[in-house]
This record gives sequence, C-alpha cells and structure tokens, in this order.
Amino acid sequence: MDLTVVIRCCDDERVFRCIESIDENVEIIVSLCKNSDLEEELKSKSIKYTIAPRGNLSKTSNRGFIEASYDKVIITDSDTWFGKNCINRVNECLNDHKVVKPGLKFERKKDNIISELIAKARDYVNSLPLVFTPGIGVRKDILPNIGGFLFNNPVPFAVDADLNYRIKKSNIGICWLMDEVFIYHDSEFVKHDLKSAYRIGKGCRRSVEILKNHEDFSSIKWNELKAVKSYHWCDIIKTKGGLVYAYQLLWDFLYWSGYFNQFFSR
Repeated sequence: MDLTVVIRCCDDERVFRCIESIDENVEIIVSLCKNSDLEEELKSKSIKYTIAPRGNLSKTSNRGFIEASYDKVIITDSDTWFGKNCINRVNECLNDHKVVKPGLKFERKKDNIISELIAKARDYVNSLPLVFTPGIGVRKDILPNIGGFLFNNPVPFAVDADLNYRIKKSNIGICWLMDEVFIYHDSEFVKHDLKSAYRIGKGCRRSVEILKNHEDFSSIKWNELKAVKSYHWCDIIKTKGGLVYAYQLLWDFLYWSGYFNQFFSR
C-alpha cells in the first residue's frame, strides 16, 4: 500500500502498541523526541524514525510528513491504536480527497468517574466536523491550497486547530469517516487534559497572531480557532449531561487563561 503512517512520539513506550495495530503493509515513520532507549528498540525492529525537537508538535508532525516516502500520509500519536480496516478505508478515500477524518474514540478506565467524564467531553469535541489529530489522513498535494505548509512551525500546541482553519478556509473537500472506522485513544488523566487546555489556548492565540499576517488567512477572527463554543453548551447538556458541561466550563476557563496569557505576553 502506497501510504505512510507517521506516529508522533515523545518518551512513550506505547508507540509499539500503535505499531502493532497497523494491519496493512505501509511505511511507518516514528517522529521521535531524542530518546536513546526507544531509538535502539526501533532500530532492532527495523522501524524507520526521525528525530524531532521536543515541545513543538507542529515541528514533530512536519518532520514525519516531510520524511514520508508516499503522497498519502496518516498522522497519529503514540497513545493511540488503529481499529480494524481504518487504514485501508482512509487509504481508499485519499484517492478522491485530500483530507480524510476517521473517528476518534477515547477509552474509559473501569469504575473511574473522572475518566468517564473526560472521555465524554472529548467524544463531544470529536463528534464535531473538525480536522483534528490524531488520525487524520492527508495528501501531500494539499500544501498549495493551505498556505504552503501543513502544520504551523511557530505554533507548538493547538496545531490541528490552525490546520483545520486553513483547510476550511480553502474550501477543500473533506471525507468524513467518523461513524465508519476508528482510531482509539488511551484514557486521559485530568491533570494532563487540563494542562493541555491551557497550552491549547496559548497555541490558538499564537496561530491567530501569525495567520493575521498571511494574505490568505488575514480575516481570521480572534476566537475562531476554539472548537467548542458557547452555542454548543446547550447541546452538551442535552447529549452528555450537566457534569460534562461543568467540566467543559473548567476546561474553557483554562483555555482562555492560556489564550490571554499569550495575548498579554507579546
């Protein structure tokens, strides 16, 4: 199969579970923060890898994308694994589309209310028509349509919000497979999820600053990159319940804290 799977990884042994879940004969590239133990194990298994800088998911993603031998690329993370037929279906759809989005499901820890809460909140976000990683499929010929770059190198976090905006602004046809095939994500810890909210807020503000200076994307609005907006709140209560809504409000508070910290620090 003429397709490359790029796995973004930093000090995470779960990358080998992700690799084992790949059920097609594809090129695999691990875009890896420098880690001698993981490097040795990847070498022993004859798995291709490239070293990316720490702390910048855009650069990590772009490094793997550039190193890919094929025009069709799936980008995922080390804490995910592929469901049955996911890779094959994405590959098929990339014949006719430059962007393909399969479903993403978060796992729940058994008898853990917080894990269930976070998973429900993430499930809501992932039900929206957003080209968010992990798990997107893209073709290399998309670059001229979206400003000449895949992920925005100066933006270390919220990298997919930036990409999603440019794809939507360019009116590129997207193949949505969110109810058909799936990538699965490990259950999330609350500390990590809330820390990510702050970082994503900072990243979204940085994206707005950069895109406003780009001739094709200068019309971007200050709050346009946030996925869950206030008009979603009633639907969250209706479909996910009051506890998920309360958690989303906490997540949003940390997001906006990061956003305005980035705004006032420049």
